[in-house]
Amino acid sequence: MKKIFYIALFAAIGGGSREALNLLVSWPQHFWITVIINVTGAFLLSLITTLLPARLPVSDAVITGLSVGLIGSFTTFSTFTLETLTLWQQGQTSLVLTYVGTSLGLGLLAGLAGNLLSQHWLPKEAA
Repeated sequence: MKKIFYIALFAAIGGGSREALNLLVSWPQHFWITVIINVTGAFLLSLITTLLPARLPVSDAVITGLSVGLIGSFTTFSTFTLETLTLWQQGQTSLVLTYVGTSLGLGLLAGLAGNLLSQHWLPKEAA
């Protein structure tokens, strides 16, 4: 029951943060904010799941709330998919390839960076 509480609590924060960024950033091609959100989420998810359990006395319920609730509601594969399909239907093939390649490439690199950074901050015996 604690996990559900933390997921719901952090999901409100993550979803609210995502919408706040969408409102603050008004780029002509709005899909780039999705790239930034998803890449940031990949980095933070790696940090949260690797570093927090080893460095702080945080319960599994809180870690799940942060990863599933906060990061899960902040990032979104469905938006990425819809924006990709919209660009494809508009005939913007090169932009589709750029968007997909950038999202996946930077997302993987951000996840790796988060993992490596958390490994650096872990105590020697935990790493």
